[in-house]
Amino acid sequence: MALIKDQPISCLTDWMAFDSKLSILSEQESTSIESKSRLAQNEIETQVTSFLLRQSGLSESASRQLLDKVVVTEPLSRWHSLLTLSLFYVDVASMQNSALHREQAKYYEAKAKEASDQLFEVGVGVVYQPIAKAPVPLVVISAGSNPSRFLRGRIRLVDIDGAVGTLSEEFLVDMTSGETAELSVDSLPPRVLGWILFLGESSESLRESIISPVPAGTARSITPDMPNPAAPLVRKSAQSPDRFIRYTTELWR
Repeated sequence: MALIKDQPISCLTDWMAFDSKLSILSEQESTSIESKSRLAQNEIETQVTSFLLRQSGLSESASRQLLDKVVVTEPLSRWHSLLTLSLFYVDVASMQNSALHREQAKYYEAKAKEASDQLFEVGVGVVYQPIAKAPVPLVVISAGSNPSRFLRGRIRLVDIDGAVGTLSEEFLVDMTSGETAELSVDSLPPRVLGWILFLGESSESLRESIISPVPAGTARSITPDMPNPAAPLVRKSAQSPDRFIRYTTELWR
């Protein structure tokens, strides 16, 4: 699971699971659903911080710091998706003066409220030692005589306990003229041992290519045998909650 601060809580694929016509409608309207997603995320972070302040017994400053440890569970993702849709249809209804879109806005607003109630009933998941989303590594391409290849890659961070963080954004490695490629990350957060690498010819075929954590400032080459077609495919999941903060108590995992 990603941390709430890692990236947008949900994305277009999630929104379209609730409303399949969304991409077409968004293209037709001047309003941007991505901007509504950002507004929804800000609202959710504010409400979650307020909840943590009331339920965790911590100070306001500590509650805000605890937000950095919140992971995106399924109820949290669903809340964000539905709130994003609600804000989007409010805007569309306002521009078109459409009764249909007003009804859709009300529907998604009610469903978003249900999702938020469920989240706080089940509990806000937090981790003890959060691992930040991995940055995109520095890719240095040099002349060489390797086989022609064009690869996609992502990395993730590994901490001293062996836990892994959210995958980095995808990056491209162009070695179509036989070049060599080296990857490195200049600095890493505290407790992080290093990064591991996943490579593939497509986004769906990324496989483990470097499994021993590479320390900060150390360059690693992409060798001709990477990725091994027998290596495991990348897992999208990351840290799971260590505890759940609920309305009146904490449920320990």
